[in-house]
Amino acid sequence: MNFPELVGKYCVGVGFPGWLFTADEQGHMNLFHLFSRTLINLPDMDMLQGFAFQEELGCDRITYVQKALLSSDPLSSTDDYVLALIQGYPRTFVFWRPGSKSFTSVDSTIPYCAFSDVTWHDGHFYGVSFMGNIVILDFTSDYYSTTAARVIMSQIPPRIACSNKVYIVYSMGELLVINRDGCHNFEEGDDSYGVKQFCVYKINDSSYEEVKDLGNRALFLGFSATLAVEPPPGCQGNRIYFTDDCREAYFCMEGGGGKDMGVYNLLDGTIVPHYTGQSYHKLTPPLWV
Repeated sequence: MNFPELVGKYCVGVGFPGWLFTADEQGHMNLFHLFSRTLINLPDMDMLQGFAFQEELGCDRITYVQKALLSSDPLSSTDDYVLALIQGYPRTFVFWRPGSKSFTSVDSTIPYCAFSDVTWHDGHFYGVSFMGNIVILDFTSDYYSTTAARVIMSQIPPRIACSNKVYIVYSMGELLVINRDGCHNFEEGDDSYGVKQFCVYKINDSSYEEVKDLGNRALFLGFSATLAVEPPPGCQGNRIYFTDDCREAYFCMEGGGGKDMGVYNLLDGTIVPHYTGQSYHKLTPPLWV
């Protein structure tokens, strides 16, 4: 399929089939649906707290937003959804509702707010930091106050602390945190980065336990929102389907990012490819849509 609407744009998957968050070098941001070609205009990037348009140059400007997640499908809930963004350095949380002229930033004084990933469940965003700490953001009331955010985990698994990449997803009544090892072992001139192991943890208030068996569930991770689903046709349970998520490599490697993709078997730790070709890109490596 050809999408002239996406030429020259940076794209991130947002967790609902067909929807993408997009940004261009002029700082314009949109939500775009691949199949209906619906376009939703968002406030420009210079409305993000801490963003300095003149100082952020080139790829640093266009990739200022690191993650994006929708609470529901805009095609079915046209004015009753929330878009969450993880943006900037450190990676802070902002959100937008339809009709708003700007983004609302979560108070940066909240501990552990350098988010690695975010998920949505039943009126709440759950954010996980690079240190494995979890923050709950309550959107069940009409008026959202940043004081509603609270840390629910202070004791973190050793393998999550200071890990390469941390993801979070809510599935079948369980809050899961996933550690991706081998993602950021990259230095300029070195193309040896790549997944070595995934570890999955189930979070219970302030405790955790490692999950060795996902049953009939598959996880989809990478340069897009994290998903946990019953395997669609052609996929298997107890597998982690992953795309490249090593940002350091995107601009340093010839051709860009896209090298680190595959299917991880949680039961025996083996990895097999799900795409055997090459699909490299400087801005947007392959992602789940």
